[in-house]
Amino acid sequence: MRKILLVLLLGLVTLTLNAQHQYEIDLNKIDKDILPVKMTLSKPPKSDQITYSFPATVPGTYDTQDFGRFVISLVAKTADGKNLTVKKLGNNSFLISAAKKLKHLEYTVEDIMDKKVKKNHIFEPVATNFVEGKHFLFNNGGIFGFFEGEEADPIEIKIAKPTQLYGATSLPQTVNTSVQQNFKAKSYHQLIDSPIMFSVPDTAQFYVGKTKVTISVYDVNGVPRAKHFYEVLKRDMAAVDAFLPDLPVDNYTFLIYVDDFEEIGNAMSGKMGLIQKVKLALRLKNIGLGALEHGNSSTYYLADFGSGLADVKEVSLDNQLSGAAIHEFMHILTPLGLHSERIGNFNYTNPLMSKHLWLYEGVTEYFANLIKYKGGVISPDEYLKEMESKLVQGLDFPVTEMSFTEMSEKVLEEKFHKQYGQVYMRGAVLGMLLDAEIQRLTLGKKSLIDVLLVLNSRYGEDKSFQEETFISELVNEVHPDLQNFFTLYVEGKNQWKPNDQLNYLGIKYHDTFQESSMLSPFNSKDNDITLKSIGLGFEQEVKKTGPNEWAGLKAGDIINLNDYRNAVEPNGQKLKEGETAKLKVKRNNEFITLDVVVKYGLKEKKNVLRWEEKK
Repeated sequence: MRKILLVLLLGLVTLTLNAQHQYEIDLNKIDKDILPVKMTLSKPPKSDQITYSFPATVPGTYDTQDFGRFVISLVAKTADGKNLTVKKLGNNSFLISAAKKLKHLEYTVEDIMDKKVKKNHIFEPVATNFVEGKHFLFNNGGIFGFFEGEEADPIEIKIAKPTQLYGATSLPQTVNTSVQQNFKAKSYHQLIDSPIMFSVPDTAQFYVGKTKVTISVYDVNGVPRAKHFYEVLKRDMAAVDAFLPDLPVDNYTFLIYVDDFEEIGNAMSGKMGLIQKVKLALRLKNIGLGALEHGNSSTYYLADFGSGLADVKEVSLDNQLSGAAIHEFMHILTPLGLHSERIGNFNYTNPLMSKHLWLYEGVTEYFANLIKYKGGVISPDEYLKEMESKLVQGLDFPVTEMSFTEMSEKVLEEKFHKQYGQVYMRGAVLGMLLDAEIQRLTLGKKSLIDVLLVLNSRYGEDKSFQEETFISELVNEVHPDLQNFFTLYVEGKNQWKPNDQLNYLGIKYHDTFQESSMLSPFNSKDNDITLKSIGLGFEQEVKKTGPNEWAGLKAGDIINLNDYRNAVEPNGQKLKEGETAKLKVKRNNEFITLDVVVKYGLKEKKNVLRWEEKK
C-alpha cells in the first residue's frame, strides 16, 4: 500500500540518542546495484561469540524472505582494523568469533528487485531497489541486520546522498541537508517497520484529521504523479476520517513505486497467440504488484500499463492505488495498535506466526470495504457485491481440513500458505459476520469497531496482547455468547451460516437466487454468438453469429469490454430495459457505433447477498 518528509544534512553529526548500533551508508558509492554498509558498535559485545543475522521473515508478509541471501560479503573488524573470524550460518546468519574485540562490521548488499530468484521470491513492496542517482528503496530487512537478543536496542542511521535525492520515511530524522540525512529508530523492530525511499522529490501532503499524510512517488519514466495520487486518495482518506474518531498516529507516509509495464500492456490489449500468452504469463508470474503495510507507512509497487489499458478500470493506476490504500492505512488499528507478542517481539530468525490473521488481515479488509460504503465512496449495492464476491471465494477454503487460526499459525508451511489469500476473502467475511454478531448480541449498542478501539486504547503500539487469551478478552467486551462464533467459525472447522448474523443488519444470504439481470450481447448464453478472447481477454472477437443474434453484431466485430461497460453504464448507473446503449465496435478496422436496445431476463445466481430491510 505516502507522505512528504524532507531531511538532509551535511556532515556526520553525533546524535544525542545513545545508540547501540550506528550505520553509515553512502548512496554515491553504489556499484552495479551493490551498496556498501558500515556498522559501528558503541560498546563491545558481552560474549566472545556473537551472531549477526538478517530476517528470515518480516512482520506483515507471511512469506519467507531470507534477506541474508543478498549479503555479498561481510567482514568483522576490531577498532584497529584487524579482521575477526566470520562463519556464515545458513541463509541469514554470521557467527563472529573473538567478538569482544568487535568494533565494526562492513558488508555489501545486493539490489533485490533486479535479482532473479526461483525460490522464495521477495514481494516487490518488501524488496530493495538501487538505481544510481535516481532511486533507492530501503525495505530495511534487506539492508540492516541485528545481533540476536539485542533487537530492542536503539539504532542510528547516517545516509550520505546525491543532492537531487530526498529520503521519505516515517522514521524520526535528526539531520537534513542537501547531502546528508540521518535517522533514528528506538529499536530494530521500528527500523524494520519503517521503509525509506530516496528519489527526486515528487510529493504531496495533506491531513486526515490531525494526522499528517505524505505521498512520495518514484516513477521509472519520471512522470510526476504525487498531486494526481492525492486527488485519487483524498476521498478515501476522508472516509477513513469519518469512520474513526481519532487516528492513533500523528504522521503517515505513502511510498509509491510506479514501474513501466507498457510493453506488457500493449500485449494484453492486442492480439496474441497461445505461445505469446504463455510467455506473457511467465513474465507476470513472479511480479508482485500490490502493497505492504507498516505501522505508520506503506509501500506500493504499481504498474503503468500504458495508454492501451488506461481506460480499463481493473488495471488502471488509480484503481491499483485506491484498491489497496484504505486497507493499508487501516493497519494503523491492527496490527499497529492491536497485536500479540508474536508480532510485538517478532522472531526474525525463526518466526513464530500469530494465529490471529482473522484480525490483522481479515478484519482490516472488511473495514476497508465498510469504510468505502459508509463514506459514500461506493454504493450500498457495490459494497454488497464486493462482500458477496469474497463470500463466494471464501467457500473454497478447506474448512474441514484446517481452522482459520490453524492456517494463520502455520502459514509459512506450504500446505497452509496456499490458503493465505483467504485472509482477504473468507477473513473479510468473518469480519463482517463478527461485526453483525456483536451488534446482535448488544442490541446495536456496540459494533466491531467500538470494541477494537477499546482494546486498542488498552494496548497500543508498544504493548502486546497475549496470543492465547485475546479472543476471550474480546468476548468479555461484548457478551459470553460471542465465544460460540469463534469456537465454530474461527477456531473451529465449521462452515458458516451467514443468516444467523447478517439478518440483524438487514442483509440476507441466498444459496440460490433468481433476479432480473441485464443480458449481455457479448455473452454466448445471452446472445446467439460465438466469441474468441483477444490478448488476455479485455477484448472479444465475434467469430460467428446465429439467426437469433439480437444486438446487430457481425462476424469479425471486436469489442473492448471497457467500451461495453461505458455503454451500458454511461453515468455509473446501469441502463434500464428498453433504453439504448451506444456501443462502440471495431468492424473492418474501423470503429462504428451500434444502437443496442437493452434487454433484461431472469438469471439464477448462487451464493448471493441482498439487502432486505436496511440500506
